[in-house]
Amino acid sequence: MNSTSLIRNHQPLTKRLANLLKEAGPKVWQASDFAGIDQLHLGGLEASKALARWLPLNATRGLDIGCGLGGTSRYLAVNHGCSMVGLDLNNDYIQAAQLLNSHLPALSDCHFVVGNSLALPFAENRFDFAVSQHASMNIAQKAVLLAAVHKVLKAEGCLLLHEVMLAQDCAQTSVDYPTPWADQYDHSHLSHWPGFMQLAHAIGFNLIKFEDNTMDALEWLHKTRNQPPPPPFTPNIALGPTAGMMSANMLRNLQQGRLQIVSASLVKACLLYTSDA
Repeated sequence: MNSTSLIRNHQPLTKRLANLLKEAGPKVWQASDFAGIDQLHLGGLEASKALARWLPLNATRGLDIGCGLGGTSRYLAVNHGCSMVGLDLNNDYIQAAQLLNSHLPALSDCHFVVGNSLALPFAENRFDFAVSQHASMNIAQKAVLLAAVHKVLKAEGCLLLHEVMLAQDCAQTSVDYPTPWADQYDHSHLSHWPGFMQLAHAIGFNLIKFEDNTMDALEWLHKTRNQPPPPPFTPNIALGPTAGMMSANMLRNLQQGRLQIVSASLVKACLLYTSDA
């Protein structure tokens, strides 16, 4: 989940996390210990694991767009040996991600930077893959986003998506807010999947794999509402006091068929140049 998540606590997130880590006492932390706050997308850690199964075998250098507290970056670095850069517009989130990293052993190849996903601060053709989990819902300029990602991917690099879309024939105004990405309707810019994919294809991406995860997301949300993550690292730390309302609205939006949850693998197409000579 990216920086669009709503933080409404007066105390900085990094300070709250530092206090929780201190109160927990000496401990050898594992990346999975933080899943309650750094895997806030629908499906949680299991959704990150499922998306990672689509990584090409030779994909090692990755970009995590809208990384939030860095859970996906950490998972890919620890479990798949990837060299990860996580990017988010929210400096508080990036500082929190760096703080969590500092409490994990041997995590030297996972870094976080503050940056705008519409103007990525990286050289062309730098990354083997990029991953975006619930990071585009409040971005109106979808074509600009896709073009920016396309630019920094190597030829045949892949974009792994796990995103929230508008369900077919559903209007923006039918979605209940607040949600984790927007507190009201005019801050949200959801797409229908066919329109999103049309933009992606025009920019130079080919669709390789696709799954509709809506029912899985609904089942996961039911489960986590009945069995929330154990303290101290719970979603309200990152999402603020309205976390419960966001969860209830997401449940209703999914139950009423207003949203579609999708996973997809898109590949940067290689351009073939021909000559008349």
